[in-house]
Amino acid sequence: MKHIFIVNPNSGQGDIQKKLVYDLKKRELDFYLTKYPGDGEKYIKKMCAANPAEKIRFYSCGGDGTLNEVVNGIFGFENVEAAAVPTGSGNDFIKNFGIPFENFKDIDKQLSGSAVTVDLIKYQESAKDSEVRYAANMFNIGFDCNVVIRVADVKKLPFVRDSLAYMLSIFLTLIKKEGADLIIDFEDGTNYRGYVLLTAIGNGAFCGGGLKGVPEANLNDGVMDVCIIKNISRRTALPLLPKYANGTYLKDKKIKDYIIYKQCKSFTIRGFEERWNLCVDGEIKTAGEIKFEIVPDAVRFSLPGS
Repeated sequence: MKHIFIVNPNSGQGDIQKKLVYDLKKRELDFYLTKYPGDGEKYIKKMCAANPAEKIRFYSCGGDGTLNEVVNGIFGFENVEAAAVPTGSGNDFIKNFGIPFENFKDIDKQLSGSAVTVDLIKYQESAKDSEVRYAANMFNIGFDCNVVIRVADVKKLPFVRDSLAYMLSIFLTLIKKEGADLIIDFEDGTNYRGYVLLTAIGNGAFCGGGLKGVPEANLNDGVMDVCIIKNISRRTALPLLPKYANGTYLKDKKIKDYIIYKQCKSFTIRGFEERWNLCVDGEIKTAGEIKFEIVPDAVRFSLPGS
């Protein structure tokens, strides 16, 4: 098998990527430094098309956004696998496997790893000629998405990094109570119309550096998990947020009336605004009407050996 490491030099912090590249060079392993957003995906598709019979494992060396490029690059090609060496700030996708974080950073264990099949979430805007895309981990709309937008600014504060930046951004966003006006139509005929504090759509369970937003999500169960938290007061939201973070909110009968939690194979979301913010695997985009659909056993993902 051929091993190629897709290194995002702009993800994470410090000299992590430089140390990784030095190690890869010393081991004489192939790597590609991405130059701009989407470059890694283009490179992977080009390599797969040029080598259709060769077994290749592409390692995402960045965060969840880099992994998103890798899975979009390999989708539809046989004999190809994805893997992840976490050098980003969130790295939420790999948390779903319950494997020690350090194992994913160990190149020897990565090279001896074996693959499992995982689902992806297919999404496409209803606009004519819109591109079909895939997500590996999670979508966030409303409060969660606005938190991600704010994190970049909060990280500029002295001594504020990663999870702390996310938690501070949560409280700042809560002060403004920034949600979203949505129209959500599920495959079973049920729907929700109105203002929501947040909507999380999960293939995986984690977001924001370890918050367990959709606690019953599983990467290979053939369904998406959708959590909708309705428009609630700040007084109600404050005690709810820690339970949302640790994934225990579904067990709290006091807040069940404020939450819709569904598992489904497809559904559609549109906003009352023409365009609205959507966070896809940690990256911010704008969207119109979108259809989401689960793709079972979509790609193979390699887990590090022991």
